[in-house]
Amino acid sequence: MKEYSTVSIRNIALASHGSAGKTMLAEAFLHYTGATTRLGRIDDGSTASDFEEEEIRKKISLSTSVLPVEYKDTKIKVEIKKKGDDIIVKRWRPI
Repeated sequence: MKEYSTVSIRNIALASHGSAGKTMLAEAFLHYTGATTRLGRIDDGSTASDFEEEEIRKKISLSTSVLPVEYKDTKIKVEIKKKGDDIIVKRWRPI
């Protein structure tokens, strides 16, 4: 496994209301950086982050996902927050 210095690690949290495009944005990150060879589709149940049977059936994210991406010698962890995740409310309430 490749090791990264702390200056080469980025964490990105995608947080918004439901059906805003968080999953598809994460799919675009994966595809653009070469982590996947194709864009997953929610309607097909082929996204990298929604893999549980109920998520595929309901076509929504039910749990938070972390997707690792490498781009230009930088490790990027894309975190997709599920709808209604309490941590989002706690972090954004002061703003």
